[in-house]
Parts: sequence; C-alpha cells; structure tokens
Amino acid sequence: MIRKWLPKTAYERESLLKSFLLFFLTTEVFLGVISYLLYHSELTALKNRVFLELKNYSYTFEGEKFRIDVVSVGEKTAFYELFEDEEGLYILVPVPVSDRDALKITYPAESLSEDVGSILRHVTIFFILSSMTALFMSVFFSLYALNPLRRALQMIEEVTRDIIHDLNTPLMTLRVNLKILRSRFGKEEEIERAELALRQLETLKENLRPLRKQAELKLEDVNVKELIEGEIDVLQKVYPDKRVHRELSPVTLRADRNAVVRIVSNILENAFKHSPRASWVRVVLKEDALLVENPSRPPENMDKLFDRYYKESQRGLGLGLAIVKDLCRELGWKVEAEYVNGVFRIRVTFR
Repeated sequence: MIRKWLPKTAYERESLLKSFLLFFLTTEVFLGVISYLLYHSELTALKNRVFLELKNYSYTFEGEKFRIDVVSVGEKTAFYELFEDEEGLYILVPVPVSDRDALKITYPAESLSEDVGSILRHVTIFFILSSMTALFMSVFFSLYALNPLRRALQMIEEVTRDIIHDLNTPLMTLRVNLKILRSRFGKEEEIERAELALRQLETLKENLRPLRKQAELKLEDVNVKELIEGEIDVLQKVYPDKRVHRELSPVTLRADRNAVVRIVSNILENAFKHSPRASWVRVVLKEDALLVENPSRPPENMDKLFDRYYKESQRGLGLGLAIVKDLCRELGWKVEAEYVNGVFRIRVTFR
C-alpha cells in the first residue's frame, strides 16, 4: 500500500522533493512567526502579572517573594509603573513621610529568569510539535500533489507503447519491400535514401521504448570501432556537407550490443544534427573512452541536457541524450558533457 504512493521515476522524485520543500519551508516560516509572537505575548503577560503582584504587595507587604529597598527619587519620579533593571522588575512606591525617598519593590532577576526560561521551553515544545505535524502534513500533501504528474507520465508511457506497437507493421512492410527493390534494381540512390529514412525511423522507435531493466542486458563481445564506422558512414550520406575526423582505435567491449548501438547512434546523430552546416565532427575512440566533438552554440542549460524530454530547439523529442545516460548507467559506464571555446563535447568512459 505504501509503495503505491512512493515516487518511481526521477521526475516524480524531483516533483515530490520540490513540493515537500515548498509546503514544509512555508509552514516552518509561518510557525516561526507564530512562535515569535507567542513568546512576546507570554512575556508581556508575565510582566503584567508581576506588575499586579507588585502593586498588591505594596498594600499588604505579605510574603517573601519580593525585595524592598529605600531609594532616593526626584520630583518627576513616576510611581506605580513597571520598570526593569539588572536587579529585575520593580515599581516605586511613595513614602508618606518623605518626598525624597521611595520604596523600591523588586521582583528578583533570578525569579524573572526562571519564568522567562519556562516560557521559552513551552514555546520551543510548541514549535517542535507543530513542526513535526507540519512535516507529516507536507509529506502527505506532496504525495497527493504527485498524482497529476504520475497520471500524466503514465498516459505518456501508454501513448508511447501504442505508437511503438502501431509502427511495427508499417516498418516491417517497408523493410521487406526495400529488400525486394534492392534485389531487383541493385544499389540505386533512391533506394539507399529510403533505407536511411527507414533506419532513422527504427532508431526513433527504439528511443521511444521504455528502458529495459539491467537483468535483461545480454552481454557479448561488441566491436565498438566497427559500430562507429558504420554509423558514421550512414550519417555522412544524410549530412554530406559534414567533415568527419576519425581517431578510432580497435576496441572490443563486453556489453549489450543493442545498448551500445543506441548509445553510439544517439551521440553521433546529436553531433551531426546540431553542428552548423559545412562544419565538422571529431570522433575519438580509445580503449577506455569514446569522445565526440562538434562546433555548436552554447547550450542554454548544461545541467538539463541529459533530462528526458528536455530540448533546446524544436527538433527532436528530447530523448536521445537521456537514453544515452540511462543506458550508460545500466552498463556501468559514465557519460559527461561540456562546452569549451565553441565546441560541444560528449565523453563516454567505459568502466
């Protein structure tokens, strides 16, 4: 029952955290103001109570709660008003037989400090208990506010699955008919273009698939250099104006072939697609890493480049780099992006 309410995706966790912080911090500020006002209200009530007790004592002089001193006063001295000094709270009471002397009746600072400490303890307990209540309420409201986002994400996943399912039949028909045309007419330019378009559609369909769980990875020896060269050859036909600088070492990795193909395809397609016309793409493959560079305008938000559905132009779905990041995590690899001196760079480190 509890698991049903817990966030399952990064978007849900981010939404839950932001909603919780918004609810909780706002409530804490409100409780802080209330506690401050409550403290000063209780302190004022304490002083009023002490003042009344001091006045009553000045009539009866019964008890040992207060201290009495005789002090000199001036002509404009205010009697029966509450004052405070280092000795505590006090009032001045006139002496009938002397105009220059008065009785100073004091509520000792030690007793006053104990009363103020008691008020602080009560206010602190109130703040702690209220904060705990606010914490539980913030968690509840945050989980409740998560439902619309969860329903929206679920709807997107369902629509995506339907699209993938509906694409299978026409893609299969295209694939079969293109094979028939190639067997009849050979390597015609029009057929090659149609095959490239079909490959792009199949890549898009794969990018729409929900990511597989790590247990479903099928490990085998993958010739990464061969995959990269094949992908570059395909992309150069789509982008014939792009120059490619290849520095490819022979690298074979123990990994899931389909995952590696999708990583390489998305990174290279991103570089070709987002570099200016008649520019270049540099691809470096070493034993421990893959590096892809291309000239580009500065990204608007580097921190969100790998977020699903985030894109900085109207082209694409904002899925490519997010899929690269997730697949690299499944394989135990690390992917990083940086922008330096007009060059956008993606590095995949094999670990």
